[in-house]
Amino acid sequence: MYEVTIKHPAIEDRTFGCATGGDLRTLAYAVARAQNEPVTDDSDMIARVSAARSGADIDGTALLAVSEVTIRVEIAATCEGHESVYVGLGETVYCDGSCRPLPRFNHDALIDLSTALDDADLDENFGCSACGLTAELMCSACGRCNCDRHDTCAK
Repeated sequence: MYEVTIKHPAIEDRTFGCATGGDLRTLAYAVARAQNEPVTDDSDMIARVSAARSGADIDGTALLAVSEVTIRVEIAATCEGHESVYVGLGETVYCDGSCRPLPRFNHDALIDLSTALDDADLDENFGCSACGLTAELMCSACGRCNCDRHDTCAK
């Protein structure tokens, strides 16, 4: 079980649980998609995700850069007395997450991340994230967005 944190300077960190490498790969592709960055080299992306997973397995934590977002991959915290009796029979010694469940990265999380990144981009480029307008679409008379009334604007 991996604890995965999505970090971007303009949004607050989001933490999810990934049970497998496939879950981690799905999350990395979704992060690229949320930033409108197409993955043009699948082999490279798969290798980078695998390296991050291996780094987390070996060192406890690893970082994966996907465009402007950093994905921090950590082994989920182990817990006292939660080790399975089947460890010698193929079970992992790490916590399976059942004692401290983390949300899974799903379709709703992808939509929330896409919206947050889009809003951050609008705000950074002098647009308005509340009404979704870019700077070029603001009122031509006063330069304000749709959040304001424009009754007094002479157009």
